[in-house]
Amino acid sequence: MTDPVHDVIVVGAGPAGSTAAAALARRGRDVLLLDRAGFPRDKPCGDGIPPGTVGILHDLGLREQLHGAGFTPIRSVRLVSARARDFRIDFRPRREGAEFLIAPRIEFDDLLRRHAVTSGARFETANVRGPLLEGERVAGVRVEADGGEREIPARIVIAADGATSIIARSLFNKKPPEHHRGVAVRAYLEGIETLAATVEFHFAANLAPGYAWIFPLGERRANVGVIVRTDRFKRRGAPLPELLDQFLATPDVRARTAPDARLSDIATWQLPYATPHSTRRSFDGALLIGDAGRFIDSLTGEGIHHAVVSAAIAAEVADEALTRPGNASEILATFDARCDRAIGRLIRRSYRAQKYVVAHPRVLETLFIGARAGRGRVVSWLNRVSTDFLVR
Repeated sequence: MTDPVHDVIVVGAGPAGSTAAAALARRGRDVLLLDRAGFPRDKPCGDGIPPGTVGILHDLGLREQLHGAGFTPIRSVRLVSARARDFRIDFRPRREGAEFLIAPRIEFDDLLRRHAVTSGARFETANVRGPLLEGERVAGVRVEADGGEREIPARIVIAADGATSIIARSLFNKKPPEHHRGVAVRAYLEGIETLAATVEFHFAANLAPGYAWIFPLGERRANVGVIVRTDRFKRRGAPLPELLDQFLATPDVRARTAPDARLSDIATWQLPYATPHSTRRSFDGALLIGDAGRFIDSLTGEGIHHAVVSAAIAAEVADEALTRPGNASEILATFDARCDRAIGRLIRRSYRAQKYVVAHPRVLETLFIGARAGRGRVVSWLNRVSTDFLVR
C-alpha cells in the first residue's frame, strides 16, 4: 500500500509539533502527526508554561481545556541568591485569562496532541529514520515499520522531534559548541513545603549562569531541578543528580523538606540554546521548530514559549507555501526572518544577559543586596526583567 502525499508531515508530537499540526489542520490542511512514543508519555522539563504561551493556545481553541485540566496557576516568583538573599515578585498576566501554569508534561503534551487530532490531524506512532529527499528538496520522511523502512511523502515536513532531531541532523549536521548548550536534571519531590502560587529560582554559585528551581504542584509536591551550561557542567565534573542533591541539601530547602520526602522520576536532558549565532531553520520542503530548531532560551532554559511561537509561525508559512506551490521554496525561506521578528529580540537579550552573568558573577548578589535594601531603581529593574523573561 502506497501512502498518499500529505500536505504536511509533522515529526514529533510535543508542544511545538502538536501546535503546528492543530493550526494547520484548523486551516483545512491534510496533516500527519508522527511520534515514536505512545501517549501519554513523560518529557523531562520544569513543567512551567508562560502566560504568553497559554494565550497562543487559547487562540488555537484550547482555553476551556487548559482551564479545566487542574494545572497549578502561578502569580509570583521568588528569587534566591547564592548567599540566600531572597526577593519576591508578584505579577499579572498581560492578557486576561492567560495565567502562568505548572503543567506536568505527561498531561500537558497529551492534551495538545489530542487537540491536534480533534482539529483534524491524523496521529500515528512511528519511528522516523530521516527525511525523504528528492535531490536537495525534502519530500517526506522515512519511517521504520515491520522490520523495514516505509516512505511517507509530503509537500512539507515540519521537524519538531526535539534536541536530538533526526531531521535536523540529516539536513544540517553541525552540533553547537558547548557554551551554546545546556544540560538539566528534573525530579518530582513529595514532601516539600511549597510556596502558594509561587515558582522559585535559586542562583547557586556552582550553577552559574544556570540555576536550581522549585515549581509547586500542590502544597506538598514540586517539580525540582537544576540547569547548567554544558561547558561549565563538564568543567565541574559532578553528575547532574549530584548537583540536584546538593541543592536539596541547602538550608533553605532542607528546612522545608520532610524526613520521609521522596524523589521520583529523575530524568536528564540536553538543551540546544537559541543564540544570535544559531543555524538556519528553513530548507526546501522543511522547517525546524521547537528544540529541533534550537529555540531554547539561553538564560532561563525555557523552551515551550519559543516552541509554540515557532510552531505558529511555521503553520502560517507552510499554509502560504501550500497555497502558492509555485513559490513554495521562497515562502518557506522566509521562516527564519519571521521568527527573528517575533522572538529575535528575546533571544538576543537572553544571550547577552547570560554572557554578562558569566563575566560578572557578583552582579546578581549586588542586585539582591540593592533589592533587599529597598532601592527603588533596583527593585523596578528586577521586576521588569523578571516579568519580561518569565511572563513573555
